[in-house]
Amino acid sequence: MKNLNLCLLFLFFVVFNYSQTFDTNITNINSQFQTILKEISLGKSNVPLEIDGSTYFFKKPQDAVIVLTDGKNPIKIKTNYNLLNETFEVESEDGLLNLAPNKINSIKFKEHSFIVFDSKFYQLITKNDKFSILKSYSLEAVEQDYQPGIQEKPNLKYKKANSLFIENNNTISELKRTKKAIIALFGKSNQKTIKSFLKKNKISIRDSNDLKLLFDNFKDILPVN
Repeated sequence: MKNLNLCLLFLFFVVFNYSQTFDTNITNINSQFQTILKEISLGKSNVPLEIDGSTYFFKKPQDAVIVLTDGKNPIKIKTNYNLLNETFEVESEDGLLNLAPNKINSIKFKEHSFIVFDSKFYQLITKNDKFSILKSYSLEAVEQDYQPGIQEKPNLKYKKANSLFIENNNTISELKRTKKAIIALFGKSNQKTIKSFLKKNKISIRDSNDLKLLFDNFKDILPVN
């Protein structure tokens, strides 16, 4: 009976905390509830791994301007992007709140901007009247180097990963993150020009500012549907 009461108390605590969001989507809440209920009914729960490293985009929350989809006045607030949960978090009197993507148009920081596409946050690299270049972020858990027999095996460590996308006509497609693939986007007739630009400006396709420079300079010759 004591164990049952503890389980019920834990279940209430998780559901209560999950509901403290800007958007209480019933489907998501029920899905989370059923997952937890299934774990308890099996008589076991997975112990979370201890993983080193931060799960956040910034070292600490940053000032931002949030533009809402309802057209109301923009909101100035401090927030940080949780890469593990793929959502922005805001401190409030009720605790840590998660921003609901379907309520937000964009989140603008001093040096970064994020937009929402298909209920997912993307970093906006550049945008024009033909297309947008976007980047999504995720976390990978990787093993750390150590000397077996001399050192204890360390915890896994979070490593930030990202993917590049192009959006046009309300359709999004992932781009290959190789120099050859990026050059090929501009067509055979323009490859010599693009190669020369990359070399002259020492463009790294891993750098967001470099990608912005590339696509801003050649937006008119990039063939898009």
